[in-house]
Amino acid sequence: MKDASFDIIYKDAPVEQREKLQTFRTMHPYRTINADGVQWEYIASGEGKQAILLLGGGLSVGETSFQNILRLEKCYRVLSPSYPPVGKVSRIADGLAAILDREGIARTHVFGHSLGAGIAHAFVRLYPDRVDKLVLDGFGLYTSSSLRAAKFFFKLPAAWLRAYYRRRFRTLLAGADEATRAFYQAYVEELFTRLHTNETLMGQMKLLIDFFDHPDEYGLFRPVERPGQVLLILAEDDRGFKSTERETLKASYPGAMVHSFPSGGHLSGFTHPKEFNQVLDNFLVTSASDCEQMT
Repeated sequence: MKDASFDIIYKDAPVEQREKLQTFRTMHPYRTINADGVQWEYIASGEGKQAILLLGGGLSVGETSFQNILRLEKCYRVLSPSYPPVGKVSRIADGLAAILDREGIARTHVFGHSLGAGIAHAFVRLYPDRVDKLVLDGFGLYTSSSLRAAKFFFKLPAAWLRAYYRRRFRTLLAGADEATRAFYQAYVEELFTRLHTNETLMGQMKLLIDFFDHPDEYGLFRPVERPGQVLLILAEDDRGFKSTERETLKASYPGAMVHSFPSGGHLSGFTHPKEFNQVLDNFLVTSASDCEQMT
């Protein structure tokens, strides 16, 4: 990590959320594992009968999902990894399987947002026997023109990408409440100044390119039929993916459940948290006895 003052970064963030993050970090230290020569860090918590693997979007690290971890650990064993800068989705999938083995988990629900949804999309094809229910949020399958644009974009200097994403997240969070906006704008700043290096940032960009560059290797467009086991959470105004790209994703999961927000953009979990969490919980919980504490 780079040296930077937590207090300065979070000076405009609500005190309650700052303290919640600091307490979370104290109570949820990272675990480590070396898988095929790659050092992984991940958070593991909860003691439920079922497990859920949380795969965060671009720029995230394992703790970025801390709000969901705190909510879900009441009912599930929760795993949330950081992505090592390996540049290959297949190696990420292998590492995730190694983490499951380390934790003694044969099968798990998988939730992926954005980049994490892409990794989950590949994981269920590479390791189908390890996945129970699958949730993909804020994702689509790029067309060739979108991929060309992404390749050009990710070749830009890291400093330019940081400036772009600072502006981008301000826009994405515009629909959230004031406290959420203030906290996560500070958190994005900490991601850039403390939690990421150029190598780890660019490693995530390379994963997205690798994913779409190798459609046959990852079975991108191969239909996966899992009746009642797949949920797609999408927003009609998500500018990260074209409507045709979201439709192509739907076609790769015949019979999947789809929840589409009329608005909410790429971060509908932040802009519509109550509805988002209710949709997710209703899909994951098969009976009232599975989880009586989650709110």
